[in-house]
Amino acid sequence: MKREELDKILRDHSLWLSNSQKGKRANLTRANLTGANLTEAYLTEANLRRANLTGADLTRADLTRAYLTGADLIEANLTGANLRRANLNGANLRRANLNGANLRRANLTGADLTDVVGLKKIMGVEPGNFYWKRIGTNFENNDYKFKIGLNTLRPGEKFASDEREMCSYPGFHFSSRSWAKLEYGDRPYEAKIRIPEEAQINEPWSTDGKASADMIEIVQVFLDGKDVTEELRNELEGET
Repeated sequence: MKREELDKILRDHSLWLSNSQKGKRANLTRANLTGANLTEAYLTEANLRRANLTGADLTRADLTRAYLTGADLIEANLTGANLRRANLNGANLRRANLNGANLRRANLTGADLTDVVGLKKIMGVEPGNFYWKRIGTNFENNDYKFKIGLNTLRPGEKFASDEREMCSYPGFHFSSRSWAKLEYGDRPYEAKIRIPEEAQINEPWSTDGKASADMIEIVQVFLDGKDVTEELRNELEGET
C-alpha cells in the first residue's frame, strides 16, 4: 500500500473516531503494510483505535506507541513488528502471528490472545530459581513491610495472575539483578530472592523486564554492596 493511500485512510479513520457521520472506519483487511511506519510520529493520523486490520500483513511494521485499542487484528501477521509501548487494550488478536514481535511495555489488558502464535516469555521464570528485588528504606515498598525469609500476600489479597497485564498487583515483583538496579536504583536494599516451588507466577507477555509471584523467599540482602542479611534480620525481629 502506498503511503499516500494509507495516510488518507488514517485521516478518514481519525475523523470517524471523532464523528462517525463524517469519517470512515479504517478497513485494512489483508492490507500489505510490511515495514510500514506507524510510530509516534504519525499518531495524529495513525490512531488505529477500533480499526479493522483482520489478516493484514504487518511484518516488521513499526507500531511503537501506536493506539490499537479495540482494533481487529484477527490472523494479522505481526512477525518482527515493533509494538513497544503500543496500546492493545481490548484488541482482538485471535490467531495473530507475533513471532519475533517486540512487546516490551505494550498494554495487552483485555486483549483476546486466543491461539496467538509466537508469544514467548522474556525471563522464563522457574520455581526454585533465584532472582532480585530492590527494597526501599525501612525495608518496605508501597506500605508492605518485608522480612528475611518467606513473604506472602496479606490476608484478603488475591494474586493478580492475568498474563496480559504488566505490573499487575497484588503480587511481589522481581527481575534480574541488573534490571532491578537500573530501574529501582533509588531503593537502597538489594535483595536476592528465591521463588518457592508452590508459588504462583505471573510473567506477562508484554513484560518490561520483571515478573511477579504470590510469595517470595528473601535469602540475602545487600546494602551498598555489603551483605547485611543477619544484621537486618536481627533489626527486623527486634521491631516485632
